[in-house]
Amino acid sequence: MRPDPDGDAARPRVPSRTGRGIVGDAALFARIERASYGALRGDAELLSRVVEGAVGVKCSIVAADECEAGVRRKLNLGHTLAHAIEKCSDRMNHGEAVAVGLALVARASVRLGLLCEAECRRIERVLRGLGFELDPPVPVERLLREVVHDKKREGGVLHAVLPEAVGSCTVRPMSVAEFAALFA
Repeated sequence: MRPDPDGDAARPRVPSRTGRGIVGDAALFARIERASYGALRGDAELLSRVVEGAVGVKCSIVAADECEAGVRRKLNLGHTLAHAIEKCSDRMNHGEAVAVGLALVARASVRLGLLCEAECRRIERVLRGLGFELDPPVPVERLLREVVHDKKREGGVLHAVLPEAVGSCTVRPMSVAEFAALFA
């Protein structure tokens, strides 16, 4: 997270780290949820606590899985579609693309019955409240064509990271076709 010292940047400068709260720390997500975009941008101490919490989540996950063979894959929440967005459009920075990817996989999790509708709306509300646009800059069908080239794909298998609740997500191995079907 980078606060915008001038306060006038067109793009959000506050958290692309919201996903870390979804991955493994419901309290961190709740802290972000309670704070306004302006508060995070203007309160260095609050921003520092949020960043410290996000880094703590990441460090504990990386320490548990140094080779990205299990739990560490959860840190890729939203990234499969974010990488596709970055390849298909220059309209979003990485954090913005991750926010869109996160919102899209949250919707897919609802369709799979993994995430309740209320939690999905909560995730979307927090992301929008932080200034993120959640509509992809290109049609989802175009993004799904790009997913076949995802750098984290192993053979024909993607490890889809899907939220189950705020503070919890699961990794499901699936083919690109199965992943695409989540968005049909």
